[in-house]
Amino acid sequence: MKNLFQNSAQLFFLHQHAVPQKEGTFDVVLSPQFYWVKKVSLPVKRAGEAKKLAESVFEGSLPEGIYSYEVIPAGDGEFILIAYNRDEIAQKLGTFFTDNAKVQSVRFAQYECAGLDECCSIDDESSLVNLNGLLMQIPRNCTDSKLRIDDYLKGIKPTSHKVKLGSLDVEVMDRRTFVYLAAAVVLFMSAYVLEYVDYKKEAAKLEAAKSALIRKYDLPPTTMQLNSIKNRLFKTFQKQKKIRETLFALSKIPLSKKEYITQMDIDDKTATVAFSVPDASRAKALRQELARKFKLLDSSVGDNSVKVKIAV
Repeated sequence: MKNLFQNSAQLFFLHQHAVPQKEGTFDVVLSPQFYWVKKVSLPVKRAGEAKKLAESVFEGSLPEGIYSYEVIPAGDGEFILIAYNRDEIAQKLGTFFTDNAKVQSVRFAQYECAGLDECCSIDDESSLVNLNGLLMQIPRNCTDSKLRIDDYLKGIKPTSHKVKLGSLDVEVMDRRTFVYLAAAVVLFMSAYVLEYVDYKKEAAKLEAAKSALIRKYDLPPTTMQLNSIKNRLFKTFQKQKKIRETLFALSKIPLSKKEYITQMDIDDKTATVAFSVPDASRAKALRQELARKFKLLDSSVGDNSVKVKIAV
């Protein structure tokens, strides 16, 4: 298990004159040649707030393109802002790492080389220096430097700050993250299997209960026949429900002491109801009230009676 977490990737400092690689696995440290960096004072306290201002800070100073931004708090209201073009970086990686060469992660020198405190040679033409907290690649000015970038990278522990390049096909997750995700998937699948087993047990109990009910009430054994009975009973219930609702609504019609129902015939589609009333004006008023509350299919009004046919 110990070897599983060991990182076999090699830290590789990528600059414009780096030697292209055709095999191996690499954690790439990007030279400042591949991104832009500024140290500024901003009227905010948090890195997230500073990130919202980063685009305006770099406005007018970047080549045309779509940029992403990183923010590093530098203390006393100062922040180090990094601007980078994801597509350009991905394109460069595709140029320097070909065939069987794999890029495991991509990082900024600003993070990985933050502890650099002396001039560090990159090649015969350039050096990496720390200028007031900013890592910069400049024309070589440390002719007798004893520190070279490859040696410096051997002595550091990579940070957790990685550049996310969604368009980079060769970018992969580190082994530790992969193992954690795999463990989570295993746990999830185990829980799913246990839940499925419980489900099957409960389903078997329900099936046994269903069979017992079929035997007890002498019901047909097939699902189609049972569904037919269920649908028929449900339709009957719906009809009875409508009839009850209609009867309840009729019972709420306000009638005086001299007014009463003289006839009521009701089925699953219509209800015929007749009322006895004291005079013709009351008959018309009662008919209008019934029309407001029910759908009248037919009606007749006399001097002392009202008869309506209502849709149920």
